[in-house]
Order: sequence, then structure tokens, then C-alpha cells
Amino acid sequence: MRIVALFIALAVLEATYFLALTSLLVLGTLSIVHFMIFSAIGFMFFAITYVIYKLLKLQILMVKAGIRLSSEKLAIRNVVRKPRKRYLIFQVLAENTLSKNDVEKVFNKVFNEFFGILGSGEANPKLVLYDDKSMRGVLRFVHTQRSKVLFALAMVSEVTDGKIGFIPLKITGTLRKAKEIVKTLALD
Repeated sequence: MRIVALFIALAVLEATYFLALTSLLVLGTLSIVHFMIFSAIGFMFFAITYVIYKLLKLQILMVKAGIRLSSEKLAIRNVVRKPRKRYLIFQVLAENTLSKNDVEKVFNKVFNEFFGILGSGEANPKLVLYDDKSMRGVLRFVHTQRSKVLFALAMVSEVTDGKIGFIPLKITGTLRKAKEIVKTLALD
């Protein structure tokens, strides 16, 4: 706080000024009228210094509060912002053909096992599209929970002892693009 140090230095300087005036008055080299005039001038300088100190301190506090306020606004904006969705195209590897309900049950079981109900609520994974023949599907989730969803996909084979495996193929931002990708994969 350079302002505090500057204020203390000026206060010491003005106190020295008053001491000098008082010593001159005591020694008799300064008349009482001149002492009063110089004391009033010194007091005015001290008052001005104090007011400037308070104004600068107030300005610094306002700047800090402004910075804090703007960072809080950003935090609130990020919290209030509607979560964006991502769509994950995946391939199911299994010995038998799995239905949409089976795939959904397996994924939800694994996701809830590792991340619980709260994690499931944050990621909000939902099987949007699934083709029984090609065993490809589209999973919708919240964009900030990508790593959790990918981890759960990887853990499916561990939980099912290698009987079922989910392979992530592509992540996209729109359902329309995800459907196009599934169609192009079906042609291959």
C-alpha cells in the first residue's frame, strides 16, 4: 500500500512542521499572530492530505470491488447459462444384437456406478438414437461432462467382463450432424 506509506510520510512531515512552529514560538522568535497563521496553513495542508488519502483509498477499493464484481458477473453468467449439448456417435461391440433398451440399461448402470445420481444429473446422458442392425447409436450429454461420458463408455467393457464394448466414433454439436454421420457410417 504505497498510499498509506505516502500518507504517513506526509503526516510526519506536517507534525515536524508543527513542532518547528511551536519551538519557534517558545523561543520567542515567532509572534503569536504569525504562529496562528502558520498553524492554520499547516492544518489546512494536513486536512487536504487526509482528504486526498481517503479519496485515493476509496478509489482503490472501488476498483477492487469493480474487478470482483465483474468476475462475479462472469461466474453468474456461466452458472445461469444454458448448458450446451453434445452428441456422441458410438459403436457397440457384442456377441449378440442388443436392443435400444439393453444399451441404455448397460450405459446407465455403468455411469451411475462410477458417478452416482448427481453425476448422472450433471451430465444428463440420454440415448437419442440407436440402430439395432448396425449397433450404432447417438448419445446426448452436457458438453462440460465429456470426460465422464467417455470414461463410462470405456468402463462398459470392464463392468461386463468384455462381453459388451462401446467404441466412441465422433462427437458433434448437433443432432442433425450426428444423424448424417451415422448414415455415412452405415454406407461404409
